[in-house]
Parts: sequence; C-alpha cells; structure tokens
Amino acid sequence: MRAIPRSLLILVSLLTLLASAGVSLGQTPSVRDWNRVDDIMQGGIGLHYGKLGGNGLAFRLPLTWYVYLQAGGGIWHTSDNKHHNLALQLNYILRQDSKLRLYLAGGLGYFYHNERIGTEPNPDVWKTDKVYNLGAGVGVEYLLSPRVSLQGELDFVHESDSGDITVAPQVGLYYYW
Repeated sequence: MRAIPRSLLILVSLLTLLASAGVSLGQTPSVRDWNRVDDIMQGGIGLHYGKLGGNGLAFRLPLTWYVYLQAGGGIWHTSDNKHHNLALQLNYILRQDSKLRLYLAGGLGYFYHNERIGTEPNPDVWKTDKVYNLGAGVGVEYLLSPRVSLQGELDFVHESDSGDITVAPQVGLYYYW
C-alpha cells in the first residue's frame, strides 16, 4: 500500500483547522446566503487541492455573477524535493440557492517536481517531472458560515505525461470578502 504524502496530510489538516475556525467565526447575526444583496461576497481566498485548480493557496474572483476565475498554486521545497504548481480554472454557476452552488468547471494546471535520486558516489542526480493537466467537470460549493465555503469537484483530467484521461476529485475551503 502506498503511503500518503506528507504535503497532503498537512493540507488536509489546514483545511480542517480553517473550516473549524470559519464555523466559529461565523457566529454573527448575519445569515448564510449567497444571494444577499447587502453582502455580495465579491472575491475569495482559500486552500485548494486538485489536478486542475492547483495545490495550495487559491484566489477566486467573479468575472460576472455566474462565472468565477480561480487562480491557485503553491511551492513546497526541501533539500531533496522541489514541488511547484500553478493553475487557472473557470467556474460557471448552473444553479445557486441560499447555501449551495452547482457549477461546471474547466481548467489548466502545471505541476513541476524535481527530486534528488542520486546516492553515493554521485549525489547530485535529479529526476524532473513536468506535467500539464487539462480538463473539465462538475462541482458543488456549500456555504458553511456567512463567509466560509467548502467546495468539492469531480473532473475529467487529461494528463500530459501519460496521455491518460482520468476522473480526479478536487476540494477547497474558501473565505469570501
């Protein structure tokens, strides 16, 4: 059985912590509602994990009330392992009620991984992987508190390194301002 990467465990822990903080911060007199005209929640910032939306910090900005642009990515470095990723995604809202959004998503992600694989006598042997992912899918976003949402997606993803098309999940936790 394959071990779970430490970066994934850290990201899940941060998402859980942010979700619990968002729920406790959300104990305000305002109601949870995407459709409030006095608080339109223009943009968002959060954590995202996925093959199309990137792994790490993500920003969401509305292009219109029903189309959101998401830019995300991250950098993780150790002395023997370097990860970079950058992604852009568009979300088209199909249906929205007070606490739930159903949307279509399409995106492009670039993932770079450089790992030291050399040992004695030649320790500076590196293996580099560069992967472009392109795909689309469907997702839901649930408003946990007046400003915090949890997002989940299933996407069909074309991976450039293998040429395969796979179904991949994505998750995110966002704070809207």
